[in-house]
Amino acid sequence: MNVLDLPFNKILSIKESDVPDTILMLEDHAKYQNHLGTVHASAQYALAEASSGEILERNFGDWNGAYFPVVRRVEVKYKNPAKGRLFSTGFIDAEKAMKAKKELSEKGRTLVDVMVKIVDEGKNITFESTFTWFIAKTPIKTVKSEGLKMKV
Repeated sequence: MNVLDLPFNKILSIKESDVPDTILMLEDHAKYQNHLGTVHASAQYALAEASSGEILERNFGDWNGAYFPVVRRVEVKYKNPAKGRLFSTGFIDAEKAMKAKKELSEKGRTLVDVMVKIVDEGKNITFESTFTWFIAKTPIKTVKSEGLKMKV
């Protein structure tokens, strides 16, 4: 799944970054501003959440519906006022990703932390976060069809 195709992310016009070593971005636009003329906290959060999903997909791949990830917990720190275009960076610790993949394979579920930072055009860190994703196998539905049980 492409996080940029999600309706909410389309409403916000989150897009792939055009700056090297960054992931996603928000353009400099008045619609993102708060009462102080800086980028609203919720706009930064939305960019970070979308970025964490993109990082998750880059590390775990496209599951074609076999697994479903949902955000379980988030830790956020707003560091500096954000101005202008915003860019995301982030990662999953490689050792923890390997452990999560093993757990997912063995138990059918896992938790994985994705670290995300938002920086503005001046390279100021405006937002730091850890998104904890719960990932589980997609449940198999059992339906009855004229006395037969079928897995869907």
